[in-house]
Amino acid sequence: MSAATAWTVPPDPIGAGTPIEFARRLRALMEAHRRSLDSVARRSRDAGTPISRATVHNLITAGGVPRRESLLGFLRGCGVPPREQVRWLATFDEVYPDGRRGAMRQEVRDRRDR
Repeated sequence: MSAATAWTVPPDPIGAGTPIEFARRLRALMEAHRRSLDSVARRSRDAGTPISRATVHNLITAGGVPRRESLLGFLRGCGVPPREQVRWLATFDEVYPDGRRGAMRQEVRDRRDR
């Protein structure tokens, strides 16, 4: 991501309405906290909510349908205080409503069964 792009995407969840926009904001958050993929993964483990480097990558690139627990690990890995985590989790729930997450997982299972 270029420096010009980093300034246009706020490290804030409010206003993200799609998985891609949410992922861009997660990436901006990670960059604002000066974290790398590896450091987020390591710090999430230290915080008791471990996620892998691949999961961090998937979160910031909208690669698949994330789990809420993965987002929590990401936020802790970035050093986001609990008060701010609530806003991210609320936006996550809007972008990935329960029915949609379950439906998408079922589609993946259906494809594997073919």
